Amino acid sequence: MKLREYDITISATGEVEIHLDGFRGKGCLEALKLLESLIGETREVRPTSGYYEPDEDVELRGEQHH
Repeated sequence: MKLREYDITISATGEVEIHLDGFRGKGCLEALKLLESLIGETREVRPTSGYYEPDEDVELRGEQHH
């Protein structure tokens, strides 16, 4: 299974930046939807080079641990 990572940075002003790595094609958009459901809507999306590669199937599971 391919390693996929995300990095979320919240600035002192509350601005949130999300960086996704390890996704090919538009699979990263599905991961972004999941993260947006947790932290709020994205104002700007800047695709990386991986976005322009052939699409891959991505299965995401949102789990909460208390």
